[in-house]
Amino acid sequence: MTSHYAVLGSPISHSKSPIIHTAAFAALSADSDYQAIELAGDLADFMAKQGAGFQGFSLTMPLKEEALNFAERADSLAIGTGAANTLVKTESGWDAYNTDVFGIQQAVSGLRFRTVSVIGTGATARSAIVAMQELDKQVTLWGRNPASVRQLSAEFDVSSQPLLHKACEADLVISTLPPRALDEHLPSLKTAPRGVLLDVAYDPWPSKAAELWGKDRTISGIEMLLWQALGQQRLFAGHDLDEPLENEKELLQAIRSALNMAK
Repeated sequence: MTSHYAVLGSPISHSKSPIIHTAAFAALSADSDYQAIELAGDLADFMAKQGAGFQGFSLTMPLKEEALNFAERADSLAIGTGAANTLVKTESGWDAYNTDVFGIQQAVSGLRFRTVSVIGTGATARSAIVAMQELDKQVTLWGRNPASVRQLSAEFDVSSQPLLHKACEADLVISTLPPRALDEHLPSLKTAPRGVLLDVAYDPWPSKAAELWGKDRTISGIEMLLWQALGQQRLFAGHDLDEPLENEKELLQAIRSALNMAK
């Protein structure tokens, strides 16, 4: 019997999750399918009406906090970040997980850096902060809403920087803002930053921020998306998040090929 999975969120039409997970299921020879469903809120109502037909979900904005509150159980990363991007059905109900932390860490795993600036104050920013704190990095926060910056800085005990051009002096800058949201603030950067940028927003690509940093010093959000999806595949298969699947190298190659074909 085919197992059904989906990504929920809004807007969802741009999501590459169906491409990634469909390729992953095919590479694993799993009898599973995956679709994108537009959902702007009221996750509990959706789950009551349609959730029984699915084995798992990926969650994107604006549902990550709601997913955590909906689940019967949650892993430590979901609890620590206050956000869940994965729901997995179990015999006792729905379990919530955060694979964004894993995805961010894997996306920057080839870099050497000490200081990090996180741009934004939403659910993905929370995951970025936790991801970097787990790596014992020095984190600074910049955001468009000063009140949200103060709240998040206090919650995670990180410093804040009111000036974007100063924040962008870090060895690594992780922008968690939605597509194009950073564009209007970039003129405050008089010169190209010296560090590396991980821009979570991958559509359009390259973003204006990526163009400013330069191709050789920019990591696309596709890398984070790919790795967090691999974490979800582990969970969908009944593994722990830190428990690799067999032949993951080949699985990653299949996913990358599917993404390249979809360009």
